Amino acid sequence: MEQQLKTELDLDDLVNLDSTFVEIGKEEGIKDGINSGKLEGFILGCEKGYEISQEIGFYNGVAEMWLKIIMDKGWNTPKKSSNERIAKQFISLKEMISLFPKENQQNIEFVKLLDKIRSKYKVCTSLLGTINSQKFKKATTTIEENDTY
Repeated sequence: MEQQLKTELDLDDLVNLDSTFVEIGKEEGIKDGINSGKLEGFILGCEKGYEISQEIGFYNGVAEMWLKIIMDKGWNTPKKSSNERIAKQFISLKEMISLFPKENQQNIEFVKLLDKIRSKYKVCTSLLGTINSQKFKKATTTIEENDTY
């Protein structure tokens, strides 16, 4: 009788062994996923933040350059009022850029502001007639096999 009882217990343990390891693996997988997800999220945030800041910096640099040209020498427009209108648009663009957050903030809709900045930039370049020649291009960097650091 004892022998039969011991065999039944061993069989129950073997039957539940698979589900026990599945549960242990699931718990460990969740812990590892949380840890790796935080790291991946941090890396992705840094990459996207860098890309967005490059774009904003480009728009700011172009706005400063054209404001200097317009204010110092004037742009080749038949009317002086056109220069003033273009300058106002660039000043408005720079004001929008100054509102863009430079640190992570939860309550700011930076995507909407970025879209407004892009739209204002298109207005500015269309007024200048340079809409197709001054576009922001994302920098593509690839590490070649021969590169050494």
